[in-house]
Amino acid sequence: MPAILLAATLAIAPAWAQSADDKTQTQAPSASDEAPTEASPQPSPQPSPDEAASGDSPSTSKQAAVSGSEPKTAETVVEVPSVVQGSPEPIEPPPTRELRLVLDWYPSPQHAALLIAKAHGELKRRGVSLTITTPADPSVPAKLVAAGRADLAVGREPQLHMLIDKGLPLVRVATLIDTPLSSLIVREDSDITDITDLAGKTLGYAFQDSINPVLATMLNHHGMTLNDVTLEKIDFAMVRALSEKSVDALIGAPRNVIPALLGQEGVPSRRFLPEEHGLPLHDGLILIANRDHLNAKRDDIDHLLAALEEATNWMINHPGEAWTLLVNQEPSLDSDANQQAWEASLRRMSPSPAMLNDSRYATFEHFLKKKAFIDEVTSLKRLAVDPGSS
Repeated sequence: MPAILLAATLAIAPAWAQSADDKTQTQAPSASDEAPTEASPQPSPQPSPDEAASGDSPSTSKQAAVSGSEPKTAETVVEVPSVVQGSPEPIEPPPTRELRLVLDWYPSPQHAALLIAKAHGELKRRGVSLTITTPADPSVPAKLVAAGRADLAVGREPQLHMLIDKGLPLVRVATLIDTPLSSLIVREDSDITDITDLAGKTLGYAFQDSINPVLATMLNHHGMTLNDVTLEKIDFAMVRALSEKSVDALIGAPRNVIPALLGQEGVPSRRFLPEEHGLPLHDGLILIANRDHLNAKRDDIDHLLAALEEATNWMINHPGEAWTLLVNQEPSLDSDANQQAWEASLRRMSPSPAMLNDSRYATFEHFLKKKAFIDEVTSLKRLAVDPGSS
């Protein structure tokens, strides 16, 4: 009888060992819950968003196989695998750089670098979260930045010089359009064919810097002063004001946009360009930051500018696709007039927004001082910077 029992025990042992293995495998946690061990190394996570989202980290438990080819003896020990349970190390997402930006105008083709960078993904790839708002009053964006209520404002170089002279802690950090945009526009059927014909006329404006230094310089260049004209603040209503003849001319009107919009209303126009009537060359559209807060935001702004550079060069290479993406992002721009303005704006885009033309800012500052538009000359480093080079 003892011999029979011993034989039965030896026959059952391999089956029992296999049963233990099966039970262990059934109870083993899923690959996503299993922590890496020395026996089963976990691959290093790759820095792609898809893998970060999936959280894949496979590993395999090491188990001892029990051979059934040899008869078991009483000393046979069945190895039971051990499993270490735990969660994989979290993959941290890239830091999000939050910036608040105020436009100088309602969304327009001249703002394409900002809008395309958001829609095409350059901002996201750089970890930048950019909130873009439109001002109720076009005169306030830079003042909001000076007050710390926004990080950036879209503005113009002449505006920057004038506001800094008034003591506002502002500084240029980027250029979106590196040619002048401001112009003086009249109806084609008007009797204004020369700057001197403006005497006694009413001019509509939206921006204070359109008066000083832009209009004042143009008038002075022809022996006139601001006292020779009447000024009327019209804010965003430029097209309506000239179409309805409530003003005789527009000063400070963006030359790449307003003529096309007037044409859409059946009002052909002609324009006078400030740089052809005494005003030095200057950047037409810039990004303005708070000089006192710049160090805290410098890295965020640097990433924003890298995204803008990528987006601008993509637009230049793919203008048709860029236009389609632009109107998808801002459906209000979908018109023949804005498509004309888009084409006029695209060739003026600054391909490297961070790049600073030092001599241009220094020359403009000294011109303003010479003509008594400002009281003191501000040093270049307080006027304009390239955030990535400091």
